[in-house]
Amino acid sequence: MNLGRLPLVVTSRLGSLQTLPIRLTRALRARWLLRDTDSVGAFTQVIRGRPVVHNDGRMSIGRKVRLDCTEAPVALRAGAGATMRIGDRVSINYGTAITAGESVTIGSNVSIGPYCVIADADEATGPDTVAHGPIRIDDDVWLATRVVVMPGTRIGRGSVVTAGTIVSGDIPPGVVVAGSPARVVRRLDGSSDAAVEGHAVTTNTPVEPAPVRSDVELGGWLLSDFTIDSLAMKLAKPGPLPSVQADVSPFGQLLMSLMAVPVGRRDVAVVWTSPEAVSEAFSDLMRGGTTSREALLADVDAFLDLVTTGLGEFRTVLFVTWSAPPWYRGLGLRDGGAGGISWALAVMNGRLMQLAEEAKSLYVLDVQRWLGAVGPSAYNARTWYSGKIPFSDSVFDNAARAIREALAVIHEGSRKLIVVDLDDTMWGGIVGDVGWESLRLGGHDAEGEAFVDFQRALKALCERGVLLAIVSKNDEAVAMTALERHDEMVLRKDDFVSWRINWSDKAGNIAELVEELNLGLQSVVFIDDNPFERARVRDALPEVLVPEWPTDPTMYVAALNAIPALDSAGLSAEDERRTAMYAEERARARTRTTDNLEEWLQQLQITVTVDELGPDNLLRTAQLVNKTNQMNLRTRRLTEDELTAWAAGHGRRTIVFSVADRLGSSGLTGVASVERRGPHAHIVDFVMSCRVMGRSIERAMLAVVADAARSLGADTLVAEPIETAKNRPTLDFFATAGMQPATHSSNGHAGLRYTLDLTNPYRFPDFITLDHRAGLHRSSP
Repeated sequence: MNLGRLPLVVTSRLGSLQTLPIRLTRALRARWLLRDTDSVGAFTQVIRGRPVVHNDGRMSIGRKVRLDCTEAPVALRAGAGATMRIGDRVSINYGTAITAGESVTIGSNVSIGPYCVIADADEATGPDTVAHGPIRIDDDVWLATRVVVMPGTRIGRGSVVTAGTIVSGDIPPGVVVAGSPARVVRRLDGSSDAAVEGHAVTTNTPVEPAPVRSDVELGGWLLSDFTIDSLAMKLAKPGPLPSVQADVSPFGQLLMSLMAVPVGRRDVAVVWTSPEAVSEAFSDLMRGGTTSREALLADVDAFLDLVTTGLGEFRTVLFVTWSAPPWYRGLGLRDGGAGGISWALAVMNGRLMQLAEEAKSLYVLDVQRWLGAVGPSAYNARTWYSGKIPFSDSVFDNAARAIREALAVIHEGSRKLIVVDLDDTMWGGIVGDVGWESLRLGGHDAEGEAFVDFQRALKALCERGVLLAIVSKNDEAVAMTALERHDEMVLRKDDFVSWRINWSDKAGNIAELVEELNLGLQSVVFIDDNPFERARVRDALPEVLVPEWPTDPTMYVAALNAIPALDSAGLSAEDERRTAMYAEERARARTRTTDNLEEWLQQLQITVTVDELGPDNLLRTAQLVNKTNQMNLRTRRLTEDELTAWAAGHGRRTIVFSVADRLGSSGLTGVASVERRGPHAHIVDFVMSCRVMGRSIERAMLAVVADAARSLGADTLVAEPIETAKNRPTLDFFATAGMQPATHSSNGHAGLRYTLDLTNPYRFPDFITLDHRAGLHRSSP
């Protein structure tokens, strides 16, 4: 046989005389570079570069596998006794690391993008910890760029994992997975399956189910001294959180950009800069020089002056804290002292937070949270030198999510009520079975301590104005005995505004409880260790936020703190007293001994205090305007600065109302603004907290507004409510308030209009006492 003609004979059948020699050359090179593996299938190739192979176990690679080492080596590692199997026609891109401490199995026709990490043991903790478990990736799976596959994961056949996703647990076949942590977002065949969509694919990390797409779309600007286009693209993607269509400042023109802000929507500006770009004093330290605290503070003050002036027209400004790559060691062990880089960053960021506290509509985001979540690969020297991108794409993923979460709180409001289960959620054990004395709570027990810390975390949220309630399938007397008598119990009966402890459906109990509190379902977070109960509530009450909950109680505190919807954009005196106010409301209900509503209201001795909008009540007023939905005439949303500027206009009055009675104070619960337009005065805002509904406070407010309109010289008061999905109480009130109804046309749409002849006084409720702090006087009936 003439071996010299073999390539000619075989390749002629393939239609090319050169294909086989090239493949043969690449195959021989691959066999040599992969010689430390146990077996390599035919036609496997290594594209440029060299892979890193450490094999102390069993490692097999199938046919026609492609390892691309163009930009960075592919790393394959199998520990002692471990098994790694890679199937046929698998494509593994550059920078990807696959580590088997026990078992990693990759099926056929799998595509793995650049810089993926597939490891069945957490390298930071080692294979002897809980963070390990075999990995299986079935046939036809596609992993995009920078996917992290955690220990114990199985990815079903034909599924797609999108870029930057961190995935753990079981992923169904034929789905698309996204997020960090991951969740299923849709099926690849286009069908809808509620049991699959929103399915959390990690069992130890809290994941919010996939809610409906947010209807909040904002416009803004990203200001930076480095390339930040990746963040702009991530912010623009539709999803459950507000999306932002943002312009990006030109590279290298930081100060010029502040002086020439582009024309466009000015909802939000994000300022993310390197410290050396804003502080010459910090730059001196980076070059090995010295500086002083005073010089750093002066640089920060000067830059913040430019920011607040240049971005003054933006409704919200988000400022990212400064950081430096970890390879800048500064003074080494003494870097936390004066003259060190760590010290300088602490001085600068401390000053930034101080100034942000004093500014309106400026919020600080902590970059260290994003960097720490990514780990050692957060900074990327290669992309910095090639494209002036200092961070890995995963950092920008974290940044985009944090920014959008912040905007959701600012523009949509935070969740006000946590409804929590009891058994195995607030404490360990079933109280009806083991008795309150034997519950796992506190003591020298890891899980017992974790339950106590979880209660402390709930208590801390309660101190910040978040309400707590209980919905539990239990005997009420037994459960209440546990709350009151267990020595390690942090939360007691008085910490909860209401409860439903019975054997009824939890979804029904939550709906009933929310109606009792005059809240909306969109205000609620439901926490329960039972996946069946979570699924039931999530399906029956889609407006309620039901986070997935870890099975390990030691993860409860982390899970609670991972719910961004519980964040708050500001804390008022009313927020701090909210639980006490609801307790007072329960006491009011108990005092009602008559069916005559007016007689009962007379017994309450209600006082309404009237004041003008001012610095002392501005924060709470803005909260009320922006977060109230049920009693809100036109649902106008304004920042503190916008509210102040509007109120200062000619022919306008903005009045705030505080309510108290013999059982306690409800705080500032009403806002009304009126503007004169010719002979008429129009009610622009009429907002009242749901906490004081049903006490005729709205009639007292309308009487005061009528007096304010009369003081402006108007002869007619006009109210034009805009109907929304949630303000039915507003429409019902004005329909029965004694004003004259009519219709009007605005922008081609017919709407309701109510008018009041101001030559006749509007009747003020006789059982309410009015305290005049705003120079407004009660009309005589």
